[in-house]
Amino acid sequence: MRSTISVDGIEVAVPVEGTASLWAILDHHGVRVPMGCGTGHCGACTVLLDGTPTPSCVVPKGAVRGARVHTAAATALPTLVEAMAREGAVQCGFCSPGLVVTLSWAIRLAVAQNRTLDTDEVKELLIGHLCRCTGYQAIIAAVLSACRDALDAPEGKCGA
Repeated sequence: MRSTISVDGIEVAVPVEGTASLWAILDHHGVRVPMGCGTGHCGACTVLLDGTPTPSCVVPKGAVRGARVHTAAATALPTLVEAMAREGAVQCGFCSPGLVVTLSWAIRLAVAQNRTLDTDEVKELLIGHLCRCTGYQAIIAAVLSACRDALDAPEGKCGA
């Protein structure tokens, strides 16, 4: 029986044999997501799995059949990416894809509720995301700025 998942809107085969993780499936199909710790602690490989930020390295293939997966390539909120660059929240960039997935997701949820995130909420979102370059303050500033910008956009639209 052939099984597939949707990755950024493209159907991808899930192997029948073996014990592949979601990260390994993505990598096999040329979808580049950073591999950090391999244990779900660093957040670098975070994707949206059926709408929820999830470290792809710890998700077994059996849990993803028929799932919808979105990477940073499909979920990055332009206002967040711009704010991260403006605030100096990106240095080496290794953690950025996972951060962008989680933070774009959170900003969209907040805007849908017609509110902005606060500093404590952003800190909570950063749990499970390891960044050794920025010290997190620039990331927090970028998220708060991007959330305000997204909320102020015409009709509260967050963009792509």
